[in-house]
Formats: sequence, structure tokens, C-alpha cells
Amino acid sequence: MPIFEFTCKTCGTTFEEIVSRSSRSEVRCPECGSDKVQKILSPTVLSSRGTPQRTSSCGSSGGFS
Repeated sequence: MPIFEFTCKTCGTTFEEIVSRSSRSEVRCPECGSDKVQKILSPTVLSSRGTPQRTSSCGSSGGFS
């Protein structure tokens, strides 16, 4: 089951929760018990056989001749 990060709209607490598809609507804040929570998009790291893949945002070859 995937782990999702949530923030509580009532008290502002940020927390992680293991969530199945069937229990997604049952997530509650561990601090205040509110069900007014929002899933946060977390950064993802991609790797190939354990080797991190670096990407360049500038699109150049580094300016070397």
C-alpha cells in the first residue's frame, strides 16, 4: 500500500499515512481527529537499478568545446 503525505485543513498538522484505495476517504488528522485533510504532492526520485538519474534543466551540454 502506498504512503501519502497529508496536511490537516483544521489544525495545519502535516502527517504521513499508509492508505489503501478503499480507506482513502477515512483518513483523519492524528492531532485533532478532523477528516478535513488534503493530500500533498511529494517529490519523487527516479532510479534505474539503484543508480540515481541526474537531469539538467538548462538543456545544454555544459558549454564545453
